Amino acid sequence: MSKIVDDIKTGLKGIRGAGDAIRGEVLEATDQAFDNNQNHPETRASQAKNRVVAEKGKQDLRSVDDMLARREWEHKGVTGADGGASAHHRTDADASNAPASAVAGNSAQRAA
Repeated sequence: MSKIVDDIKTGLKGIRGAGDAIRGEVLEATDQAFDNNQNHPETRASQAKNRVVAEKGKQDLRSVDDMLARREWEHKGVTGADGGASAHHRTDADASNAPASAVAGNSAQRAA
């Protein structure tokens, strides 16, 4: 596939990820504001579903940010030990499972 098509797909994935992150957060906030019984099984299931949607959206944003950074580095002709991935992202094992707010240096995580 051409790089233009890949770039368009990457952009669309980022837009969808942002939308999912916003949707999940808004629905979770709505559930918290309007549900009278926070311990009801349906309420808990809805909150869990909304958290999953929001986290998936944030994960998509992070992956798009990484892809764009790699392409920028490739365009500049810079390659690193990790195949040209951006140096401003942490890739160590303890950061991969950390909450978005705990991983420093990722602008998409701070913006989301």
